[in-house]
Amino acid sequence: MYREQRLKKILALVAEQGELSAQRAMEELKVSRDTVRRDFSLLERQQKVTRTHGGILPLVDQSPIPAFKERINRLTKEKKQMAELASTFLQKGGHYFFDVSTSLLHLAQLTDLPITVYSHSLDNALVFSENEQVDFHLLGGRFYAENRFYFSLKEAELLESVNLDIAFIGAAGLRQGEVTFSEAEDVVVKALALKRARTKVLIAEIDKWDCQAPHVLCRLTAFDYLICDREPPKELLESVGRQTEIIY
Repeated sequence: MYREQRLKKILALVAEQGELSAQRAMEELKVSRDTVRRDFSLLERQQKVTRTHGGILPLVDQSPIPAFKERINRLTKEKKQMAELASTFLQKGGHYFFDVSTSLLHLAQLTDLPITVYSHSLDNALVFSENEQVDFHLLGGRFYAENRFYFSLKEAELLESVNLDIAFIGAAGLRQGEVTFSEAEDVVVKALALKRARTKVLIAEIDKWDCQAPHVLCRLTAFDYLICDREPPKELLESVGRQTEIIY
C-alpha cells in the first residue's frame, strides 16, 4: 500500500472511530510501528489530526480553546447565571477552592460572605484583595500569562493540609466525557484541590462539550454537581451518569 493510500485509510479510521491508536493502525494497515509513527507525524504537520499519547484524534471535531483574555468577554450573561447558581453553595465560614475560570471570576465578584478561599488565579486574587470578608490564600509560583495562573509544586502541595468544603472547577473542554485543560501545571493544582474537597462542583458552558484540550484532569463522573448554562445534550447526560446532579 502506497503512503497516500495509507494516509487516506488512517483519516477514514479516525473519522469513523473518533480516535485511532498506533496499535490499531498497525493491525489495519499491516505495517510497522515506525511507519505508523511517521504517517501520524505527517498528518499532524498537515494539521489533519491531533497527536495523543499512543495515537491520534480527528482535528475537524475540535473547537479551539481560547485564552483567558478572550474568554472573559464571551457569554457574559451565561457566565453570570452560572456564577449565581454556584453562589448558593457558599456558606459562612466555609473553605473553598476557586479555579482559574471566567465563570468563577464572576463568582468571586459575587462573594459577600466571610469565607476562606484558595486559588492559583491572578484574577481571583485581584478581586479578593478588595474583599475584607474573605481570607484569601494565593497559591503562587511561576506565572503563566496566557491563562493568568501561578504554579509551583511546593505552593500547590499546601492544599494537602487543607480540608476543603467545595472545590469549584472550570473546564476548557468536555469532549468524550473528559474534563480537559490547556496546561499540565494547571491540572496539577486542580487535581490536588479535588483530592481535598468534600464536594466537587464543575462549572462549564455546554459549548465546552465540543472542545478538547490536551491535558486530562478526570472524567465528568468525578463531580458531584455540574453547573451549566442550558439543558445538556443527550450525549453529555450519558457521560455524566446518575451520580452527578446537573443544575442549569
